[in-house]
Amino acid sequence: MPKTPGFFIFLTVMLWGVAGFVDKLTLRYLGPNETFVVRMGVNALMSLAVFFWGWMPVRSAVAQAGKLPLLLVTISLIMTLTGVFCYIKSLSGSEASRIVPLSSTFPLVTFLLALAFLSEKFTWIKLVGTALICAGIGCLAL
Repeated sequence: MPKTPGFFIFLTVMLWGVAGFVDKLTLRYLGPNETFVVRMGVNALMSLAVFFWGWMPVRSAVAQAGKLPLLLVTISLIMTLTGVFCYIKSLSGSEASRIVPLSSTFPLVTFLLALAFLSEKFTWIKLVGTALICAGIGCLAL
């Protein structure tokens, strides 16, 4: 299997695209709160399996890294889970073809935070590209 970023981002796009479709199908049978709870329960079980399978190879690196990386992972997880909840709530109230593209405007937030806090290099091409992505997503969501 190729190990290039392009291959994995392609898989990401395909998998997340199918996930939005499946989430909307699920909402035909369950409400948004029930969908979220079931999704998180299945996620927890799968996560535990991955954790137990992968813990031994990474435990020394985690121990050496200290508490800050664990805090950052926890914050990221809280943001992700809250975002999933809000995504499912919004998906339950509108068309998947509107909500899924709108939820894809997060690169703008990442772009601004990376500039402000990660000292990533500003370029006009990044700004224009991010703006065009958001504009295109806005057109899809109309």
